[in-house]
Amino acid sequence: MDRYVSLHENINGPGDSRPTAEQILKDEDLIGKLTGKTILITGGTAGLGTESARVLRLTGAHVWITARNKTKGEDIAKSISSDGKPYPAVKVVEIDLSALDSVRKGAKAFLEECPKLNILMTNAGVMACPESRSAQNFELQFATNHLAHFLLFQLLKPALLSASSPTFPSRVISLSSAGHRGSSIHPDNYNLENGAYAPFVAYGQSKTANILMANEIERRYGSRGLHAWSVHPGVIFETGISRHQEGEADGLRERLTEVDEATTKVMKNTGQGAATQVWAAVGKALEGKGGLYLEDCQVSRKGIEKAEGRPSFYGHEEYIYDVQLAGRLWRDSCEMVGVEDKD
Repeated sequence: MDRYVSLHENINGPGDSRPTAEQILKDEDLIGKLTGKTILITGGTAGLGTESARVLRLTGAHVWITARNKTKGEDIAKSISSDGKPYPAVKVVEIDLSALDSVRKGAKAFLEECPKLNILMTNAGVMACPESRSAQNFELQFATNHLAHFLLFQLLKPALLSASSPTFPSRVISLSSAGHRGSSIHPDNYNLENGAYAPFVAYGQSKTANILMANEIERRYGSRGLHAWSVHPGVIFETGISRHQEGEADGLRERLTEVDEATTKVMKNTGQGAATQVWAAVGKALEGKGGLYLEDCQVSRKGIEKAEGRPSFYGHEEYIYDVQLAGRLWRDSCEMVGVEDKD
């Protein structure tokens, strides 16, 4: 579990000694070793999703990505698959995560071709957008980042359970963020109505929900060979998630660096950013140890108090391991997306 700790002790910005996703795969000796397995990654058309798909394809597994725009998705999949490597081409399923009907349609299309699923990586997300609602009238960040992925998991759960085996238990990797430290969930006001909405509060709620979902999956299904982890990938400005910020990625980078000069050292490139989620997907050290929040290819430690005016890029808040809170979110989410709360 501590293999990569020392590589994160003296950080020096993108391209430093911190591992990349491809290095994780080589360290695990998994190049070409997962033939016959199936992996689905949401948000595969940019950033960490694209890089995770590229790297995990090198295992020989059948890799699928979701795309809101299928034409764009097909272009990305073709680009990933045209590297001359003798592995299955990446495939695309069309899903718009802001609309639950699209999630249902996409899940149905995927299951028609893949009745078994070994790894689900819920990577897609939106960050700190202006206040708006989803097709089902839920706050957009909560709907896109959490509810859509919750419904997708519920629909794909039978495929994940049936694919699990003693030698290769199924895994769910839920992409979260240090942004979860900005807010716990608001069970009595998930939509953050009546003046409660603020872009990063809404983002924080959705990222906390991503962690609580993974923990509850582990509690409910870990004994049946289906395990889950949540992941903070790090600070990466090449993913497109900053598109709602003034000046987009460059503007956000500049503002964060003004607040804390250490931002330049904390930043990762896309390959390094995808490392923790790929480690969560295939790392042997994690076998049987689900329900943990990961960062920097290790288990996160409790976060230090945030200094006034300084961003906090690492650590977690105690509420992410609140069993009662996770259970409440699970039950409420079942009701919101229209599925039965049953194992």
